[in-house]
Amino acid sequence: MSFNEGMTGDVTRSDRAPFHYAFHHQVPDEFVRLPEPTASDGWRQAMAELLPESDEEQQDAASEGLRRQLPLLSARENVVLTAMCVGTEEVDGDERLSMGLLAVTVRPSEHTPSTRLFTAEGIYQATAQKFFSGMPEERLEEIGFPLGEGLQGPQDMVLAAKLPGGPAVMSTSLRTLRLPDLDAGLKMPPLPMAALQLVVPAPHSYCVYVTISTPSVFLLDSYSARLAHIGRSLKFDDLPAADQPHQP
Repeated sequence: MSFNEGMTGDVTRSDRAPFHYAFHHQVPDEFVRLPEPTASDGWRQAMAELLPESDEEQQDAASEGLRRQLPLLSARENVVLTAMCVGTEEVDGDERLSMGLLAVTVRPSEHTPSTRLFTAEGIYQATAQKFFSGMPEERLEEIGFPLGEGLQGPQDMVLAAKLPGGPAVMSTSLRTLRLPDLDAGLKMPPLPMAALQLVVPAPHSYCVYVTISTPSVFLLDSYSARLAHIGRSLKFDDLPAADQPHQP
């Protein structure tokens, strides 16, 4: 099961006029939509959905902690959706904590409908360079799937994919995240973190970034399936003619 999200609007750019976006996608229903960290409403309801067995005091504490950490876990510029899931999943016969943060972002791009594939190829090459620069070739493995191919290293993977909504780039990266110490002076231990990202150039002048961050690194296959579900459901809506960039 999943819920539909339609995203339309515009984002102001510092160097030129706003760019417009219009798309929709499906989000697995275990995700609960989160308000912005600065929002005054909606947090208690979101925590009640995520932590149904907790009391109001526990929900308020969880809300306050998440609101402080959210800007560190997800860049807030041009974010159109933030959602979270918390639960358990079976791993090798044991129930393990499953927690993931989803962020959908739009970013401007100079491409046109005829250059979407070249834009995706540029994103793929830039990601591969970021992940694998200086790495010996023998540590890289070529990977192939029916709808995509790419490279995999010890901690990272990048894949050029074909989705119903157009060409895309999917990547997975394993890193260690260091969060600020707690107010009481308690040291926060390093946190293993997996970042899964899908980048899809739209037909006109922007890209959609779908990112899932999770400390449940032992559930990469599960979260990769969730990201793939969102990607397969992504559809771009037609923009009004007045909103489409001029083509020379």
